[in-house]
This record gives sequence, structure tokens and C-alpha cells, in this order.
Amino acid sequence: MAVLREWVFGTQRVSLESSDILWTKVRGSFSETDVRELVEVFHELGAGPDKPLYLVVDLSSSEGLSVAPRKYLAEHVRPTWFRGVVFFGAKRTHREVLRALVVALNFTGDAKLEAEFVDSEAQARAWLEAHRRRQDGAPPG
Repeated sequence: MAVLREWVFGTQRVSLESSDILWTKVRGSFSETDVRELVEVFHELGAGPDKPLYLVVDLSSSEGLSVAPRKYLAEHVRPTWFRGVVFFGAKRTHREVLRALVVALNFTGDAKLEAEFVDSEAQARAWLEAHRRRQDGAPPG
């Protein structure tokens, strides 16, 4: 799909692919400064309960997420900002760290952050499509 808007900070690239799908390409270490910039992008896009986003994170070139950025995310990101999050290309250790972060985020409020880990971009796109169909077809509740 075409990129509607793009942000670059450090070695990180964030792209708005449609009105509600945000792609993040993590290269190298994801610093606390990078995480702060990403949270600013969420705010700029108006992410929230009335305008939740899908977040797709490409971790195939990632070196991981140290303690300070994880803590910042846990303190400043809300599950209600997202329809779902899908990570791909993550090493096993990165998956474990991110699973723990998702669990921590799920304790911050009433909403549950749905997160999925897949191996490839193609699988991430398939997950997005299937998730959207499930969400759009779900009865109001």
C-alpha cells in the first residue's frame, strides 16, 4: 500500500499506511528518545478509544529494547489506543520481552491490548486482514 505519511527519528521509520494502520521499522536499538518520538506520533494521529490504530512492528533488524524504553512505554502507552498490534521478525528473546510489556500494558486499564507475533510481513498483513474482518463483523457489545 501507499504511504500516507512518514516519520523518521534516529534509525527508526514509522509510516502511516492507511487511516488506521501504522507501520514501525525498528533498526538497531530502540532508545528511550525513539520511544518518546513514537508516542508523540500516536498523539499526533489522535490515537485513542475513539480512533484506535493497528500497529505493525518490524523487528527483523532490531537489537532489542532496553529497560528505560520499556518503562516509558509501560507508563505512557494505553491499550485503548490500538485495535491490535502485530510484531514480526522478532528474535525469541525480543518476543519474550515484548510479551511481558503487553502483559504490563494490559494491567493499566479496562481494555485488553491484543498482540500477535508472526514471522514475516506477509503473515502480519494476513493477521491484520483477518483481525479487521473479525472486528468489523463482531456484534456490538
